[in-house]
Amino acid sequence: MSRLNDGSRPSRLAIGRELSGEAPLPADHAAHPATAAWRAEVAAARPPALDIAALRSLADAPSEGRPTRAAGQVVPLFRRVAPWIGGGLALAAALLLIVKPPPRDGIRVKGDAELGFAVLRDGQPFEGDAAFEVRAGDRLRFSYRAGVHDTLVLVGVDGTGTVQTYWPEAGSVPFAITPGERQFLDGSIQLDDAPGPEIFVASFSGADADVVRAEVAAIYEESGVEGLVALDAARADVAILVLDKP
Repeated sequence: MSRLNDGSRPSRLAIGRELSGEAPLPADHAAHPATAAWRAEVAAARPPALDIAALRSLADAPSEGRPTRAAGQVVPLFRRVAPWIGGGLALAAALLLIVKPPPRDGIRVKGDAELGFAVLRDGQPFEGDAAFEVRAGDRLRFSYRAGVHDTLVLVGVDGTGTVQTYWPEAGSVPFAITPGERQFLDGSIQLDDAPGPEIFVASFSGADADVVRAEVAAIYEESGVEGLVALDAARADVAILVLDKP
């Protein structure tokens, strides 16, 4: 069976939400023959309880006190932030993405902070949701609704633990955004062949990018995906996407 999730089965994120009591699985997903086994797998993968205070203290410490990557671990050279281009197909994709934003059930919502995405794959646009399984070569374009906030820092973590800042593209000053209704960020990122999941954390707090990146790195090293989900639950100015990737 293909690993691409066409929506007929639940994602690991959806099962995690069900186990935490956040949202029930749809009836057809709950009835899937493999759902019971996946529930057991997700439940067994839960990390220890998260100590938010300790992690924030670590994020505020001088850089020499922060966790460093083990020697010999390969870090991808870059994932370039690039314009959404490609002639007529790209123009059609951009129009589709602007006119028809991603569905709400594909967006993590915390207070007035939301983060969504859309995918350009082999020249074809797709709406992103929690069941969409991304793959190497996909180009992701992010949307947000910031409410009263006017800055954004967007950080990504892949399955190797590599943490990268995508917005702002350079420096540590938070990226200026438009408060209010949903907007798409200009440009996109292309996924490399690093293993998944692909995790994206958006901070609308106004904190410098270096501070946000250090906090995300510390939490991920301590408690993995569940730690970042807990950060999202604790903060109204944070939104997170966790995307399955083969």
